[in-house]
Amino acid sequence: MNTIKVSLALVIISISSVFAQPGKKDKTPKMAPSFADGYYVSLKGDTVKGQVGISNEDETAIYRTLMFKQGSGKLTAISSKKAKSYGFEGRHFTIIPFDNAEVYIEYLVKGRINFLVYKFNGKINGEPGIEKIYFVQDTRPGDEKDKELKTLKQISQKFYKKDLKPYLKDQTQIWNDMDKFSFNETAICNSIKEFNKFYETSSSE
Repeated sequence: MNTIKVSLALVIISISSVFAQPGKKDKTPKMAPSFADGYYVSLKGDTVKGQVGISNEDETAIYRTLMFKQGSGKLTAISSKKAKSYGFEGRHFTIIPFDNAEVYIEYLVKGRINFLVYKFNGKINGEPGIEKIYFVQDTRPGDEKDKELKTLKQISQKFYKKDLKPYLKDQTQIWNDMDKFSFNETAICNSIKEFNKFYETSSSE
C-alpha cells in the first residue's frame, strides 16, 4: 500500500514538472493580424504608403504601436522617432506624450475643432473593459486670449460640457443644445462637426 502511494506521488510530481518547467514560452496560438492600406507621416513630413497591421486580438493595440509594411516586406513596428502620425481606412491617428510614454490618439472629428480619443485596456465598473480618454483642440482660436485652446487638452466625461464651453463659445446655440448630464460620443461628434461647418478648412494631415 505504501509502495502504491509513493509511486502515485512520483507520478504527480513528474506530471507537475512538465507543466512548470522554467523558461517555457507560451505556445498559445495567436491570430494573424489583418492588413489595411494606409500611410504614416515621418518627422520630416514625408508620407510613406504601405499597409498597416491590425491586431485581431486587441483592438487597443493600434493606439500604442504602429505596425507597418511595404509591399512584400516584413511587418515591423515603426517607432515614434520615425512616425508622427498614421492612418488607414479613413481613420487618422497622431502621436502625443501621455502617461510617461508616447501613444497614438485617434481623430473622431477634424477641423477647426479637433476631437480625439485614446483607448486602452482597463476596467469598467470593476470588470475588464476598454476605457476611453478624450481630447479637444482649437486649431485656430479667434482671440489672442484664447491661444491656450490650441494646446491639446484632456476633457472629463463627467463635466465634458463645461470643458467644451470655451471651444464652442462662438456658436452658443450648439453648446446650449448639448446634453448636460449624459456623455454621448456620437452626439458630441455631431455637435462639433456642426460647429466646424462654420469654419471649413482645407488643411489636412
